[in-house]
Amino acid sequence: MKFKLPLILLCAATCFFVNNSLAQKKIVIMGSSTAEGLGASIYQLAWAGRLEASFNQNTGDGIDTIFVNIAKGGYNTYQELPTTFMPPAGRPSPDPFHNVTKALSSNPDVVIINLSSNDVGEGFSITETMDNLRLMNNSITASGAKCYITTSQPRNDYTLLQRKALLDMKDSINIQFGYFAINFWDDLVTSDGLNMLRADRKDPTSAVHPNDIGHDFLFGRVRDKNIFSIIPLPVKLTAFTAMVKNNNTNIKWHTEQQEPYTIFEIEKSANGIDFEIAFTVSIVEARQSADYEGIDKNTLPGKSFYKIKVTEGGRSFYSNTITVTNNASTLSIIKLYKDNSSGNLIADINTQISRNVLITIYNIAGAIMQQKRQYITTPSATIILPVANLATGQYFFKVSSDDTSYDIKKFIK
Repeated sequence: MKFKLPLILLCAATCFFVNNSLAQKKIVIMGSSTAEGLGASIYQLAWAGRLEASFNQNTGDGIDTIFVNIAKGGYNTYQELPTTFMPPAGRPSPDPFHNVTKALSSNPDVVIINLSSNDVGEGFSITETMDNLRLMNNSITASGAKCYITTSQPRNDYTLLQRKALLDMKDSINIQFGYFAINFWDDLVTSDGLNMLRADRKDPTSAVHPNDIGHDFLFGRVRDKNIFSIIPLPVKLTAFTAMVKNNNTNIKWHTEQQEPYTIFEIEKSANGIDFEIAFTVSIVEARQSADYEGIDKNTLPGKSFYKIKVTEGGRSFYSNTITVTNNASTLSIIKLYKDNSSGNLIADINTQISRNVLITIYNIAGAIMQQKRQYITTPSATIILPVANLATGQYFFKVSSDDTSYDIKKFIK
């Protein structure tokens, strides 16, 4: 008899763990039209419908995962905030039938938020959208559920500036939510830098929605997250700065909770669209808190864009994009003086680029008194202008180029 009690306890413990491993799970999907399934020929071929089918094949335990889809086409992030949220003036109120409060009323294990593209069309700033997504994420994770947030998606009914905002939002979501961000951008966007929805993955009747093929790519992104798995928290990139000095760009960044075998690829671009790798830093050991620094010795002239691709534990995400200006490439007037013997105005100009420049003299009222073009070469050039015919008074000397670089100095005649 003395062996029966441990045996009973062992059986009870075994049953407890088995029952927990087979416990029915619940997923709530929030969002707008893509989450609702628009663009797909039928809901079962939308990314949400495909995800539900993939969990409910009953090939193993026979227990279906419960899916609740409360997405509503055309909705923005304000409409899906908690019911208690008081919106600022001019912003819509939360909808209690489709918002995060409604999602949590189902006591979910996982909530997937597929929003953000409509915010740009409503004229909301990226800061507003990110604040709203953070509030939803905090509400969900505080309940004990996991929260996954999809990035913005490309769409063809927006202006070029709005499509660029969608790209910036994609980067912001990736850096803010790390592993818990789901990339709904890269598989749908064109490769021409215009940030359009690909024709072969677009519903032909819509400028906004992916077709069956596009939805299948989005389903793959969600499936690959293995959303019920226990994962380590992703590395946090808490600082990222760049500064140009002596034609080199010094880049610094700071991380928290960094896993071993983390790779940082620092990418740069001249236009903010087409990026190339400037340099790579690979770290073998885990680090709780770390500062990093690197130098790009091939700084581009004028304005440059930098971002960091972080690869850790088989997952990757991007930092936000920052800009720097290489002042060494701009024009500067080193010295400006009048030669009394000739009556000419002489300017010594510094330039790191050989180019055509426009020289202008204008008076204090802004009227142009003289103007001419001249080709100057690196590293410096001298410009001579006759000013003997100018009346006594205060004037301004300006040298400018087609790339918007310029410098202005005042002189007295």
